[in-house]
Amino acid sequence: MDLRDLRAFVAIAETGSLAAAAKVLHSSPPSLSVRLKDLEDELGTTLFERRARGLTLTEQGREFLSHAYAILKQAEDAKASMLSREKPPVGAVRFGVPGSLVGLLTAQLIETCLERFPQVRLRVVESMSGYIASWLREGTLDAAVVFGGGAATDRSASLRPIAEEELYIATYDRAVVAPFLNERDEIRMRDVQHLKLVMPGPEHGLRVLVEATARRHAIPLNIGMEVDASPQIFELVRRGHGATICSLAARHPGSISSLAGKAPIHTFRIVDPGFRRTVHLATPLNRPSSRATMAVAEVAVETLLSLAATDEWKARRLR
Repeated sequence: MDLRDLRAFVAIAETGSLAAAAKVLHSSPPSLSVRLKDLEDELGTTLFERRARGLTLTEQGREFLSHAYAILKQAEDAKASMLSREKPPVGAVRFGVPGSLVGLLTAQLIETCLERFPQVRLRVVESMSGYIASWLREGTLDAAVVFGGGAATDRSASLRPIAEEELYIATYDRAVVAPFLNERDEIRMRDVQHLKLVMPGPEHGLRVLVEATARRHAIPLNIGMEVDASPQIFELVRRGHGATICSLAARHPGSISSLAGKAPIHTFRIVDPGFRRTVHLATPLNRPSSRATMAVAEVAVETLLSLAATDEWKARRLR
C-alpha cells in the first residue's frame, strides 16, 4: 500500500465510480480497478459494494476512509513542513472549538491567523468537547480547545492547560434565582437543587462535570429538559423553563446569536464550592503536528489568555 493507492481509494469513494475517479486522477478505469482490487486483497476486506450505478462504500470502507484522509493529510503536512522550514507556515489546519467558546474565540483567532499566516487555510469546527477529542484522535481535526474531564483524560492527546473558568447559573428571569442569592449576587451550590435546569445530555462534558461535582457534595439536581445545542438551551430558558449552568463565555452573542437583541440574560456565580473546569489546548500524540497547526495553536492560546481577564469571560490564567 502506498499514497497512490490511498489517493485512488479516496477518489473512488468521493466520486462513486471508477470512470469519474479516473478523470480526477488523470488515470484509466482499468488501472484503478486493479489498484483497488490489490488494496482490498492486502486489507483482507471489501471496501466497496459494486452496483449498477457505481460503487458504494461498505462499513469497512467507511472506516478505512477516515484513516486514508488522516494519512494523506499527514503526508501533505510533512511535505509542506519540509518545503517551508525557512518560510512562513503553509497548509490547511482544522481546529476544534467547543460551542461555549466559539463566539468568544473564533473571529479573533481567524483574523489574527489571516494577518500573520496568509498561506494557512484555517477551518474552525464547532462541537461538544467530547466529540472534538474523538475527531482529534481520528485525524479529522489537527488541534483543538477542550475542557477538562472526559476529553482531558484521553491519552491520545497532549494537553496544555490554558485557563480555569467558573460556571454560573444563567436565567432571563432574575426572580427565579433571587430567593437564593447572597449579598454579592452569588448562589451557593446546595441551593442550585431548588432550580429547574435546562442542560445538555448526559454524555456532554459540562453535564458530566456538574453532576460529578454535585454528587461529591450530595446535592441533587433538578434537570427538567435536555438539549445538546447551546442556542436552544438559552432559548428555552428565555421562554421561562428555568435556568441553566454555563460559563460566562457561553453568553457571547457569537455563541447564542439567535437571541441577539432580545432580553438580557442574568448570570450568578455559583459558590461554596462552585463548579470549575480547565480549558486545554489539545494536540494529537499519535501523529506529528505541522508547522501550520502549531502556529495556529499558539495564536489560539495567546488569544484565550488575552481574553481570560475580560468581563466577557473572567477566567483564571494558568500560564
